[in-house]
Amino acid sequence: MDTENRIRGNNFFYRGEYRQAIEALSLVLASEPDDATVLLNRGAAYAALGEYELAIADYNRAIELGPDEAAAYNNRGLACAAQGDYQSALEDYARAIELDPLNAVAFHNRGAVCSAQGDSEDALAAYDRAIALDPQYAEAYYARGLLHAMRGDNEQALVDYDKALSLDAKLAPAYYNRGIARGLQGDYRRALADLQEYLALAPRASNREQVEAVVNKLKRHSSARRPRHPYEV
Repeated sequence: MDTENRIRGNNFFYRGEYRQAIEALSLVLASEPDDATVLLNRGAAYAALGEYELAIADYNRAIELGPDEAAAYNNRGLACAAQGDYQSALEDYARAIELDPLNAVAFHNRGAVCSAQGDSEDALAAYDRAIALDPQYAEAYYARGLLHAMRGDNEQALVDYDKALSLDAKLAPAYYNRGIARGLQGDYRRALADLQEYLALAPRASNREQVEAVVNKLKRHSSARRPRHPYEV
């Protein structure tokens, strides 16, 4: 057994060095090609790099070797969803849940796909189930908050964002979306604080320029003698 490269591969993966993880795990698979766990781990590294076809190939082989492993179906579902193959993703999540009915992550992922397809009722049911199974699941509260916002229920969205951030104070997207929700309520002071926290936690955010523009407007709004709406030109 190539223990050294297993350890190296896992360490690279957890440090976010996915290419090096793939190289180390591939060395393991060269001598142990039927190790389903190593295939799952290498698949996860490929997926982290956005190389979904290679990830799916590893997951397929892992499932051939261990057809009753819920994590393999869940991971393959994630890769399929990332490619826009929502039907395959839903089938994989269903199988993962069949094998492990207490799998909160699979329910959360099912909710994300249902939401992406516009099926808000099934998405809400999936998120509710994920939270029932794991009441400490910050990402599930956040995702449910996004769904409530999409459905026009700003109040319930804020409840879920608050809960998500109480469980994970580093969940940057939750600050952004809570800031937007607070701004829609006219709570500009707290909206500003949330958006500033988002920028601090996500310095390389793709929407940074737009958020900074809103932050500057909110700052001017709060300092003006006769404040205007911060989104006025």
